[in-house]
Amino acid sequence: MDNGYGISGSGINKGSSNEGSNRKKLLMSRGMAMENEKEDINKMAETFIKIFHKQLKIEREKSSKGLLI
Repeated sequence: MDNGYGISGSGINKGSSNEGSNRKKLLMSRGMAMENEKEDINKMAETFIKIFHKQLKIEREKSSKGLLI
C-alpha cells in the first residue's frame, strides 16, 4: 500500500526513483535560478554604486567651484 510519499508498507515504491530524479532536476533548476538572481543583484548593485560615485564626483566639483545649490 502506497502512502503518497513513494513509500509502501514493504519499503520504497519502485516509481519513486522517477520522482526522485524529477526532484533533483527541480532542485538543480532552482539552484541555477538563484545563481542567476545573485548575478543580477550584483550587477544592479555595481551599477548603483557607479552612478552614486559619479553623482558624488559631480557634487564635489560643484562644491569646489561654489555652485552647489
